[in-house]
Amino acid sequence: MTNDQSPVTALVEFEVDTSSVSVAEWLSVWQTRSEDALQGEPETKAYAAALSRESPNQVLIFERYSNGQESIDAHINRDAHKTLNEVMGGRQMTRRRVMSNLFSDIDNYGWWDRGDAGPMQDKDVIISILGTRFPDSASRERYIEVTQQHANYCRTSEPDTLIYNGCIAQRDADRGPDIRVGDLIFVAAFRNEAAMLKHRDDPRHIELQPVLEDINRDRRFALSYLTTGQGFLWK
Repeated sequence: MTNDQSPVTALVEFEVDTSSVSVAEWLSVWQTRSEDALQGEPETKAYAAALSRESPNQVLIFERYSNGQESIDAHINRDAHKTLNEVMGGRQMTRRRVMSNLFSDIDNYGWWDRGDAGPMQDKDVIISILGTRFPDSASRERYIEVTQQHANYCRTSEPDTLIYNGCIAQRDADRGPDIRVGDLIFVAAFRNEAAMLKHRDDPRHIELQPVLEDINRDRRFALSYLTTGQGFLWK
């Protein structure tokens, strides 16, 4: 687990009630909040909206904070955050939270950004989220060790793999995907479909699969999203 000042990832997903507001309108209001986070929150490292490819009325907010709960509290206490809730409430922009959890970083594993100049705000970036459970910590550590080596290869060989990292669930989910404390959540972002296929079909990736099959684990879910171009994957 992490302490309150360690980097943390938050995955929050809402189902927009399209009988009261369109997804486009909901995102337009949310975008004002994301612009404040971009300009006024140095500890908010990612705050991006993405649409579920399975259920397009569900919006994932992908968030990264450099100093854990301290940064989250600073984000929530911004005037812009209060305004967001007031505007959405006043306009009866109904949404239902369908996923919400926090995840600790894994030391020296993968990458969360490519460090390009300026914020990453591209539209239609593919975000893939995989949830895996292990019977014991030794199995999880073995999986991390093997995939960590592969991540090092991907970082240099796949420039259009924008994010490739794992994190550990801090708590059991109270809704949405089946997530328990200690589960490994893998997050990858690909610039486009071609980049995702290049990663999938790389010979090194294919060769890795038999090694992973020998590690006892249970894949709990696989989710896929497309960024809307609102917010930022990094800055």
